[in-house]
Amino acid sequence: MPLISVIIPTYKHRDFVLTSLESVFAQTFTDHEVIVVNDGSPDDTGELLKPLSASGKIRYIEQANQGQAAARNRGLAEAKGKFIAFLDDDDLWPKDKLSWQLEVLLKDPTIGVVAGIAEVIDESEKPLGTSQRLGEIRFCDLFSGNPIISPGQTMIRADLLLEIGGMNNRIWGCDDWDLWFRASAKARLIIFDRVGLRYRLHPGNAGNNMDRMLQNSIMVLETHLRALSGQERRACAREGWHIVSGNFGRPLIKVIKEKIASGDARAVFAAIRQLRPFVRPSLRDPRILGGFGIELLPRFAREVFNRRIRGQQQSKRQKAGWAPSPVISTSERA
Repeated sequence: MPLISVIIPTYKHRDFVLTSLESVFAQTFTDHEVIVVNDGSPDDTGELLKPLSASGKIRYIEQANQGQAAARNRGLAEAKGKFIAFLDDDDLWPKDKLSWQLEVLLKDPTIGVVAGIAEVIDESEKPLGTSQRLGEIRFCDLFSGNPIISPGQTMIRADLLLEIGGMNNRIWGCDDWDLWFRASAKARLIIFDRVGLRYRLHPGNAGNNMDRMLQNSIMVLETHLRALSGQERRACAREGWHIVSGNFGRPLIKVIKEKIASGDARAVFAAIRQLRPFVRPSLRDPRILGGFGIELLPRFAREVFNRRIRGQQQSKRQKAGWAPSPVISTSERA
């Protein structure tokens, strides 16, 4: 019985998946199994992975396309390890990832999820910076946004995952954010200042589907607000909608301006309709309404204002224990 089960869902990333697997095979800790779930990828991923399956280096599973959450759950159902480490098929692990995260979980049984920081890289593996909040993340902290860019940064106790029902198959792109809410309600979630993942940004990232990400982010936010009441719920709702509007609402204003400039009236109205979920939160929170107003400013005025805001935010992050390197928004990749 392996101590750790590594689960890799794969879909349309045949150019990256072998490199991702090599980073698993290079781990200093070797008591693990590797489960690859092909989620109906239309390319030749299956043929590419056949030699690894035949040699026993991976356990290979194919299913009809059901989404990343379903693929992760399929791998979880097949897993034999006491600890689970997810990895996306376009990301990489540093060699000591499994070793140091396992050590943390073995030393402290109160920790259910251990995470490291993410080193962001481009398609050619050039470093672009790191981004992560550090320390313990509690349930209410998660309304300030997903502090973990990818599940690949983490290691999770298998019994915790099974207790909370694994991933929610109904959620697309934000299934990990939802998972951290449910996990943090049962056990401690802590982010350490050690690299746990090399996270690749490229044009094929799922998070580039902004409309779908917006819908699912709202679903996660509204679902977990139901667990709160009174002043706590109102405060977390304001923070959550502020984050969602920054990640998705303000970019929509940019789209609307571009469509107006191009004279595409139909596209303008379609983009305006996407803003409907923000009407009520904007009326309740001047920060959200002000953020939309900023996007309507001329470019030079917007840049001056944003530089001032970024400076204030960076100061707050440093005081709160955030890493000082450039922040990569979770909306850039799911």
